[in-house]
Amino acid sequence: MPKFIEPYNPAWKAEFERIHSIIKAKLNDLDITIQHVGSTSIPGLVAKPILDIDIVLTDKGLLGNVAQRLEGLGYKSMGEQGIVGRFAFKQLSEYVPLTNPKCTWQSHHLYVCYSDSLALKNHLLFREALLNDKNLLESYSQLKETLTDNSQITKEKYWKQKTAFIVSVLEKMGLTAAELEEITKTNS
Repeated sequence: MPKFIEPYNPAWKAEFERIHSIIKAKLNDLDITIQHVGSTSIPGLVAKPILDIDIVLTDKGLLGNVAQRLEGLGYKSMGEQGIVGRFAFKQLSEYVPLTNPKCTWQSHHLYVCYSDSLALKNHLLFREALLNDKNLLESYSQLKETLTDNSQITKEKYWKQKTAFIVSVLEKMGLTAAELEEITKTNS
């Protein structure tokens, strides 16, 4: 299997900003924030070239309205997929989000997260830790490189084998034992 991670690319931030502007315009009258999370949001970190984007809802009652508007942009609602408080929206083609004129977009994972969800807390704390600790960033990058140097590794095994590192960082960031157990269970 060819290596599926790449060196950090500044174009990832620019692409996030493009997608952000389309989604924000569609949800402009709602109290939401949009966060670029995951490895593509960390300058200097190797990553799969797939953006991770969290739309954050403080008012849980907005979920249906947000979902309907995202479906209007061409995303397919996939539900929580076993992660409480995080709702996945699938990019059905390279043309999603739909715009006029039509344009192509980088592959991305879009989630709507309740502001009090463990999934969001996980994403934001891990991003903050990597942004603020160069040694931690280098260690995580090296782990990802080592895992993907194995020609037999699958994306699923890669994802699962990063969990111990992520959980150790989140423990230092103050997550409780119960929260860490839930994250470990979700990623196993």
